[in-house]
Amino acid sequence: MTDYAEYVSPGHPDRLADAIAEGLVTAAVRERPDALVGVEVAVHRHHVFVDGRIAAGATRVDVAGVVRDVYRNAGYGGAWGPDPATLTLTTDLCEEELPAAESDIRPFSDDQNIVIGYACGDATTNFLPPAHWVAGELGRRLAATLRTDPGLAETYGPDFKILVVLDHDARTRRIQWRRLVLSVLHRPGLTSETQHRQLVPLVAGILRDLEVSGLAGIATTFSTAVLTLNGAGDFVLGGPHGDNGLSGKKLVVDHYGPSVPIGGGALAGKDPHKVDKCGALRARQLAKRLVREGAEEARVILAWAPGAEATFRPEIVTTTGGVRIRLPAEEIPALDWFAIRRIVHDLELVQRDWRADLLAGYLCHPDSPWER
Repeated sequence: MTDYAEYVSPGHPDRLADAIAEGLVTAAVRERPDALVGVEVAVHRHHVFVDGRIAAGATRVDVAGVVRDVYRNAGYGGAWGPDPATLTLTTDLCEEELPAAESDIRPFSDDQNIVIGYACGDATTNFLPPAHWVAGELGRRLAATLRTDPGLAETYGPDFKILVVLDHDARTRRIQWRRLVLSVLHRPGLTSETQHRQLVPLVAGILRDLEVSGLAGIATTFSTAVLTLNGAGDFVLGGPHGDNGLSGKKLVVDHYGPSVPIGGGALAGKDPHKVDKCGALRARQLAKRLVREGAEEARVILAWAPGAEATFRPEIVTTTGGVRIRLPAEEIPALDWFAIRRIVHDLELVQRDWRADLLAGYLCHPDSPWER
């Protein structure tokens, strides 16, 4: 089958907005574990807009500090603008100490929601669709190199995108490249020949490491014939100067890629008591457990009504040997296992650095509690 996926770098405008939102969630929850956070962020040129609600402890979150730190860590400042120190921040936040009455109802859903958890039976891709895993691994490793190599950091900017198209044989688990599209911000005057000479060996080296880890064909079937590098020509105006960004737009990147449906809710900008986040992670945990127990593929659908403590009866479908099976009720965990309070406790969700989880890939790090 042919598998598609995308990745966006930490300096992409949408990812900047997501990282700011998750930085605010992390700060609020550290101040008060049952903090209520629902924020949205937009970025454009040197402006950053933050709106929504943060109800936590008596100490206000340092919004400006979070914003500037996100830009700085993404690679802005110095050779690449905007300068974090001179950003213009506009907020329309309802900030307050969480009222006692609302604290009492945090274990209940504050909205209706659908979440989907998914896993496939290939441990070499952390039980994720292969193209999704490859796009993420390639993107994160490339971002780290471009950010830390002094020569490359002056040449290539923080903003880039990747599109991966692979043929994947589910039986042999062998991969065949069809297309790799890479768009990377670069300094003016850099020729296409120089870009290829500098970036192709980096990409090839990362792919060799991935093949050694078990992804058969990911390096040996790659060549420049399948690569499109800055296909629209010069990419010298990027980041927030080149495009506006908004949190919550990269839902497919943050979940499972386009081959798997998503429920509809973004993960970024929401506290861990919101079922958009805790429910999605519980669903992933269960799907991954099912493939570890022998299923080739598992899909978990959970839905909450406003005011509900736990999901409706889950719908779970597994596939083994081409046969799809809907799990009967007696093979599904009891409903209290899906209760918000228990999910938050079991998965240690108030101890997370959500900005780090976003940038590492919410579902890509095997050590996360919902991935174990």
